Amino acid sequence: MEVKTLSKLSNERGSLSVLIIGLFIITVASLMVMSDVATIFVAKRSLAQATEAAAMRGVHTLDRNSYYTGKGTIATTPMSLINNREHPSIPIDCDQAVLDVMLELHNWSQDESSMKRKELAGIVLTDFSCDGTSIEISTYSKVRFPFTVPFSSLDSAELTSSAGSTNQVQEGFYLFGIRLH
Repeated sequence: MEVKTLSKLSNERGSLSVLIIGLFIITVASLMVMSDVATIFVAKRSLAQATEAAAMRGVHTLDRNSYYTGKGTIATTPMSLINNREHPSIPIDCDQAVLDVMLELHNWSQDESSMKRKELAGIVLTDFSCDGTSIEISTYSKVRFPFTVPFSSLDSAELTSSAGSTNQVQEGFYLFGIRLH
């Protein structure tokens, strides 16, 4: 009886199939993890694009009262070119800017185009700072993984993004809409 047991243990039939099954499981688990990591990178870029678009939309809200007050004459542009002074920033209406930023983020959250990732749960404005000439915003979103990470309960990750923008006057000499300087 003991001789039969030893002969069954020393028989190597089927040992290759155990190795192949083990390697297959490791390969599938690795592919799942790589898919989740790729999803994070693509969703992070999409969130950054949404944040930058919202900052740009917010910075284009003109504070008309501040912008149209001043002492500009026909000699203002030639004198600024001769003196080589910095271009002034365009004043921003901060109250309207926050609404435009939130509207842009809402549009990105609801958009079905290829720019927005389906894995992003929704984009939330977490911080808004406006000093009248520039805007800085921070956003947050949760990304859902296509697969649950093997041997864990992770099914999502939290992403954040920040962007800032300012808008400056482009002074110069324009002839029929073409800037010559």
